[in-house]
Amino acid sequence: MSPETEPSEREHTAWERVCQAATGMNHHQAKAALDDARKAAEDRSPTGRPALDARAEAEEWERITDTLADHAGVYDPAADPFVQGRLAARTHRAQAPAQRR
Repeated sequence: MSPETEPSEREHTAWERVCQAATGMNHHQAKAALDDARKAAEDRSPTGRPALDARAEAEEWERITDTLADHAGVYDPAADPFVQGRLAARTHRAQAPAQRR
């Protein structure tokens, strides 16, 4: 994804799936899920929607695993500043067209 390009709805959906699956996991559990996601991404053909989904999921697992590396607890999307920022940005973009009227 280039800086000028918004993530696709499919990427958002993949990220949300991973966040839901990661909720309550500790670092070791998330690391195991990351390893599985990387293997799934490698096993897919290099093109097509399933490959893009698998790569988006692996990238999100990596981000969550990195987040938990400094954290002794479990993953909670409500406490994840990246997820909260992403939600706030989506809300802001959704409200922007209504404010222009």
